Amino acid sequence: MGPRTARHLIGAGIGVAAAPAAAFLVLDGIRGTVFLALQLQSSHVSPGLPAGTGIGVPAHGPWLATLEFATAAAMTGVLAGAKRISPVAPLVAALLLLAIHFYGHSSVGAFLEISRHAPADLMIAIQDAIISDVFLLLGGALVVAALAPWRWRTGELPPPWANWHAAGVLAGMAAVPLLWLILQLSEGASLFMLAGAVALGVLASARWVSPVAAVIAGAPLFAVGLFTLVDPALAQAVIDRLVYGQIWQPVTENLAASGWLVLFGGMLLAAGAMPGRWLRAPRPGPGGPAPTAGPASGQPLNLEP
Repeated sequence: MGPRTARHLIGAGIGVAAAPAAAFLVLDGIRGTVFLALQLQSSHVSPGLPAGTGIGVPAHGPWLATLEFATAAAMTGVLAGAKRISPVAPLVAALLLLAIHFYGHSSVGAFLEISRHAPADLMIAIQDAIISDVFLLLGGALVVAALAPWRWRTGELPPPWANWHAAGVLAGMAAVPLLWLILQLSEGASLFMLAGAVALGVLASARWVSPVAAVIAGAPLFAVGLFTLVDPALAQAVIDRLVYGQIWQPVTENLAASGWLVLFGGMLLAAGAMPGRWLRAPRPGPGGPAPTAGPASGQPLNLEP
């Protein structure tokens, strides 16, 4: 058995272990936030209701959910962006997550079967995950990241082109509103789900664009989601002041309170932080070919574009 075969087998084992772990963390995170959006909506006091009327949630719920979503984000981000891990790992994990999604949507009987055998404390979370298609988006992003041609090449990455990081900054800034809109409108919309999976997968794994793009795209999403889960009341006050409309305001609150921003924003941050995304051969100088890095040339690896 050659080293490449062993690498792929190890990657398959990592994917088999990572998929149920990530699924459980997402489900338990949903369990901690499933009533948070209702709490935010019910806190808009209607005429005739006393101040403070609303739905309460356990104080520890959002905090624990934040940690679980962030852990699932780190796991999936490493699978999508790590060069040392075989692309078989994210592919296997994605197929398992997609199997859960498609089985739950295959028939009413399958949906009821999952609900019947689910742990009692996770029943609502599983139903919410299947209806919201979160596993479809997460699994789709991992498929895109795994099937990218550059993930299967083990050779040295080519030198970065000029203004590599500058272009990554622009790409990341452009991706933020796009991803926000996709995540807001993706529930139950296959076209938006497909666009979201492709955008997340490409940003998390692309080698032809600077990893700055993934970091800049993920940081605002992660920050807003973290802020909402840590301090829902203050986050709602900020959303009510900045977002207008009877449609967009509750949609924004639901997205911020769902944990999706922490999950997918954190996934991009973790993928962008992978060292393999930043290591590149030095560009050739104006007078000759690129120097080789390492002991043969006595020169350290140049990380500057």
